[in-house]
Amino acid sequence: MIYIDLKHNPPSADLINEGKKLTAELMLLPPSERNDFIDKNSAYWGKLKDYLSKLSDGKCWYTEANDIASIYHVDHFRPKKATLKLTRNCEIKTNNNTEGYWWLAFDWRNYRYAASIPNTSKNAYFPLKDGTDAASDQDGIPNEWPGLIDPTELDDIILIAFNNDGQVYPACSDDDCWDATRVKLSVRVYDLNHITLVDARKEIQNKCRRKIEEILETQKNYAKHGDPTYRKVLKDRMTELRDFVSPHAEMSAVARNYIRSHPEEFIRNIAS
Repeated sequence: MIYIDLKHNPPSADLINEGKKLTAELMLLPPSERNDFIDKNSAYWGKLKDYLSKLSDGKCWYTEANDIASIYHVDHFRPKKATLKLTRNCEIKTNNNTEGYWWLAFDWRNYRYAASIPNTSKNAYFPLKDGTDAASDQDGIPNEWPGLIDPTELDDIILIAFNNDGQVYPACSDDDCWDATRVKLSVRVYDLNHITLVDARKEIQNKCRRKIEEILETQKNYAKHGDPTYRKVLKDRMTELRDFVSPHAEMSAVARNYIRSHPEEFIRNIAS
């Protein structure tokens, strides 16, 4: 997953105002007419697709993948209509907002750029911590206990780690804490351990491993022979390894996690 600083990178004022206008009209409608209005004006969030894509260099915000996750969509993080109760393939007990978050249908802050795998799997799921209440308006959002990791929240992104088998797991040592549970729920809802994504992560990890091996071998040769040619090669290989953790690189979080787990501190520092 990749962090997106949505708050400090808003779309154009015209698009924001258009969304506010649609929201104002929606708020005046009776419940029976809301879904039709949302459907008739669905072209609005399509107008923001290019803007959302540029914030992540075209990568899916949930998987940090490019081509491997196929077609891209504008996902409503909090579903715009009635939410689904999460029970299938999930033993974690959760709550959900049965009415949905219709009042966020045209709010650009609720949009996430998503590839087919997480978008299809997420559907209308938005699990909440069991025993907590769903937000019924904007003021209630800070008090909500969402069960999904949000790529627009920096404190959420750090909760995710990657094992050497390419799978996502909680970065918390306490496997029973709520933050660890949120990671597990996110894996289920976004389908983060889909085989296609797992294979891609393992390939990134293998590329990092091979590059690190080249760096360590070159370092030994430089120390042994003192040939400045080795010094240049060493710098080139370290630059190539840094490229894996560039914000522009696909699955840079996977590469960063892998490099930071290396026993050599100078290798770990490359990812910092």
